Amino acid sequence: MTLFKIKMTIAIAAFLMLSFVVSLIAVPLANAHDPPWTIKTYCYVNASPNPVGVGQQIALTGWIDKVPPTAEGYWGSVWHDMTITVTDPDGHTEELGPYTSDAVGGVWAWYTPEKVGEYTFVCDFPEQVAYDDNPYPYFSFFIEMNKAYLGDVYEGSTSEPVTVVVQEEPLVTAFSDTPLPTEYWARPISSMNREWYSIGGNWLGLGATSFGTTGLYESNGNFNPYTQAPGSAHVMWTEPIAFGGQIGGEFGPDETSLYATGTAYEAKFNAVIMYGILYYTEYPGAGNNPTGLKAIDLHTGETLWSKNITTPLKCGMIYNMITGDQYGAHAYLFTAPATVGFVPFPLGNEWEMYDAMTGEWILNIANVSAGTLRTGENGELLSYTAGGGMLSLFNMSKCIAAGQHKYVYQTIYSALETWRPPIGATIDWNDGYEWSVPIVTEMGGEPLGLALTKVSDDVALLTAGGGNALAGIPGGHHPGWRVDIAYSAVDGHKLWGPVNRTLLKDSGVVVAATGEGVYSEYTRQTFTWNAYSLETGQKLWGPSEPTNSSWAYYDFTAPSVIGYGNLYTWGLAGEVYCFDLETGDMKWSYNTGNSGIDSPFGSWPLGTWLTHHVLADGKLYVRAGHDYTPPVFKGAKLYCLNATTGEEIWESLSFDIVGTTACADGYMVWFNGYDNQIYCYGKGPSAMTVSAPDTTQPMGTAILVEGMVTDISPGAKEYTQTARFPQGVPAISDEDMSAWMEYLYQQQPKPTEATGVEVTISVLDSNGNIYDVATATSEINGFYSATFTPPVPGKYTVYATFAGSESYWPSSAVTAINVEEAPTVTPEPTPEPASAADLYFLPMSIGTIVAIIAIGLVLILMLRKR
Repeated sequence: MTLFKIKMTIAIAAFLMLSFVVSLIAVPLANAHDPPWTIKTYCYVNASPNPVGVGQQIALTGWIDKVPPTAEGYWGSVWHDMTITVTDPDGHTEELGPYTSDAVGGVWAWYTPEKVGEYTFVCDFPEQVAYDDNPYPYFSFFIEMNKAYLGDVYEGSTSEPVTVVVQEEPLVTAFSDTPLPTEYWARPISSMNREWYSIGGNWLGLGATSFGTTGLYESNGNFNPYTQAPGSAHVMWTEPIAFGGQIGGEFGPDETSLYATGTAYEAKFNAVIMYGILYYTEYPGAGNNPTGLKAIDLHTGETLWSKNITTPLKCGMIYNMITGDQYGAHAYLFTAPATVGFVPFPLGNEWEMYDAMTGEWILNIANVSAGTLRTGENGELLSYTAGGGMLSLFNMSKCIAAGQHKYVYQTIYSALETWRPPIGATIDWNDGYEWSVPIVTEMGGEPLGLALTKVSDDVALLTAGGGNALAGIPGGHHPGWRVDIAYSAVDGHKLWGPVNRTLLKDSGVVVAATGEGVYSEYTRQTFTWNAYSLETGQKLWGPSEPTNSSWAYYDFTAPSVIGYGNLYTWGLAGEVYCFDLETGDMKWSYNTGNSGIDSPFGSWPLGTWLTHHVLADGKLYVRAGHDYTPPVFKGAKLYCLNATTGEEIWESLSFDIVGTTACADGYMVWFNGYDNQIYCYGKGPSAMTVSAPDTTQPMGTAILVEGMVTDISPGAKEYTQTARFPQGVPAISDEDMSAWMEYLYQQQPKPTEATGVEVTISVLDSNGNIYDVATATSEINGFYSATFTPPVPGKYTVYATFAGSESYWPSSAVTAINVEEAPTVTPEPTPEPASAADLYFLPMSIGTIVAIIAIGLVLILMLRKR
């Protein structure tokens, strides 16, 4: 049955339950009837949707108006032998059932019509006597009240027929799938967006790190298939967890002159992520001095709460209880004593349970004997243990329900029907065991001593005789044999084995990554891998090609993970290998390169604790460093590799220390030993501005468009950044992101030749046409500019758009300009050209006249003198 069908069934049951509450309340207390009553019933049936397409499912619901007298959740009296009769368009009939009713007298079924035409459905309830056929030791007011009706006869009844029209055309949902986000998003994810499950995963910390209590995605490694993961080195925010980096001053420049990063035996940071919230126990000082439990919004870096909870964080649980009366998930945190210096603190074996939203304490669980943790079908926490000749399965939901039954007074529903963890109680872990089954304890007359090694793919793998890399002959040894045996993780029955395997004597052999029906094995002395089937125990391939460096001998935890049909492994040699899970063929390898004088290893060694990796979103993340410090050498990096090809996607300065990472909602957090800060990597929001001339421009003028593209991630708004970039931290290209983030957050040199991002300029002209007119790449300061010449007059709406990248979500800005045609200028009249007479005769005539007048004046003056 699909999840949709289950939810549809629950919805129907819940509706029926509500329909009968009033009638239950109205029933008086009474003794059994003597003689028994005969009670009339009324039967009903519903079929939906109507109409429906051929081959599409019809939900059928049948019920009677009388509730089984002592029904309560999954126990008490129920109705039997109810049927639904189907008549197809050709008159052929088919009887569905018989069915046993639920607690409110209803039955349901799914039917798929195969013909076009009308189908009819009729529900039949046969006469029967009510009796308590499934008692449950639980007091309920309604149960006690209605026992008077046990033994009464309930008459049979038949519903009116319901007709459904089946058509050729299939029905289409009114709500199409919601596309995955293309813009910045945050929690909560609307329940309308069902498809977003693939990117909104969690990180429950079900596997403990070495010398830690939590941190691994699960005990088989850090493969999270339900999230996107960072495609660039972009940092969303950082958070200090302790004094970090160089001490300075009189302590000098030595590689040991730094604040403590944690040791091989004290994990500094291990995380749980639920609902987009990062949870971790703070260790600002020594490993035996946790100061509290902290909750940070993964998307923003904002501290949501910090509690004085000093028992270290163990794991998270999201329990999605589904019954006819209640469904929906609740999120919790569990804390548990940790081992520091091989001594647990606090002493004892008691877990604490907290509300994940508020951090408030709920209850304690005593007598804990936790083993390999997994999650059940509804998210309930499961624990597998092997010991004393038994394999056992513990269920947290059953344990809490038992405590609820003991401590929470309920007059209507029991702990099997509603979820009510008892506030302030101390409940017993031993009440949560689902089953315990005997396991093989000897072979060939010799005691075997099986231990639980892996739980994966509904298989519990137990082994014996494997030796121990940390005990026995110094450096670890193997007796030359190992016995493997597999049991069902569902019900405990034996699947195969025992199988006695001959292995390399006096060597270090480690059962490593498990998943996709395969478990792997690494031999330290030969640097080779083998693989076996979890389903049958048969060897699939091996030994593999040996790795290239003798440093691989020290990969004593066999760091590895299985996913995407591959086995990935890496280690102190600074090499990463990808083996085909079916054949053992090496698909690709990657090397961090020669470290020269900057590291004593000759390479950039990759962390060899099993926890130092993430596999998600088609990417493998590994990190340089080593398990024992000092020295904290220069140049260690976090590497992001394409999980299919081995190509390096990005890198960022980060020193590996004991602990682990976590990745969910598209963000990855990792604790950096260089400065003792948590780094959150992921795609961040961006912002844009745009401006153009605010005056009307004449036609034919080139228009200058300019603006800024900035990074508005939470970390970019810290004073350390805004003091350098008061106009905003510029958005930088993916190719330059690693160096840019190291400059922003790790005081490395500014990459002066870094480039920004591409901006597209588009316009909507006065004719209603929209088109691109220019592109520009922003500069290292975030500024961009471009010109274009408007082709037509009128108002233009100008859009500047950054389409986004692996580092940033997209952004845009808008402005407007007005373009007018150039004004028409009337030219002056052009005079007619002068003739030759005008050019030569007229000036001469004027000159002659002037001369004559002058002579005349002279003669007059002379005559007067006489």
